[in-house]
Amino acid sequence: MKKVVVCLIIMLLFTTGCSIKKVQELSNAEKFAKEFEISSKNPFVYTNIDYVLNLLENGTGIIFFATSDYEGSKKAAIYVTKIAKQENIENIYYYNPKKLKEKNPKKYKKLIEYLRSCISKDRMILPDIYAVKDGKIINHSTLFSNEKELSEEYLSRKRIKQIEDKYRNLLTYKECSNCC
Repeated sequence: MKKVVVCLIIMLLFTTGCSIKKVQELSNAEKFAKEFEISSKNPFVYTNIDYVLNLLENGTGIIFFATSDYEGSKKAAIYVTKIAKQENIENIYYYNPKKLKEKNPKKYKKLIEYLRSCISKDRMILPDIYAVKDGKIINHSTLFSNEKELSEEYLSRKRIKQIEDKYRNLLTYKECSNCC
């Protein structure tokens, strides 16, 4: 009888998940690569709304607002990664604002206040990328935010060069007077 009880206890331990598993942590770049279907050699760092608001208030950095649910965000991530690699950019802060409005309306309102000069109707269009220097937005892009920009016909060699130049200027903190 003792053997049966011991066997049952051992079986319960294994079936209830008490086994030891080695879980590999993914880096930010690997996580982003999986989510956006791009190379794991990318500069994206997941961040939170508090960090984003701090950057917009008095920080310096590149903020990539996007969602992997939208093909335009994935396309933008490809080009931003390419230019970041060429320019040796190590960190681009990624934040998905999709659920912020319903989860934290106060912080959403604060975010919109910071971005108001660059957005229309108090609404963000994704993907939305900002170059912030000392708390001031100096460059901004919503490339790939509409279906037309995703078509192969739109993406001619000349247009791709323009897109890359726009992202290069943004990622290297070139001030843009008509971006916002």
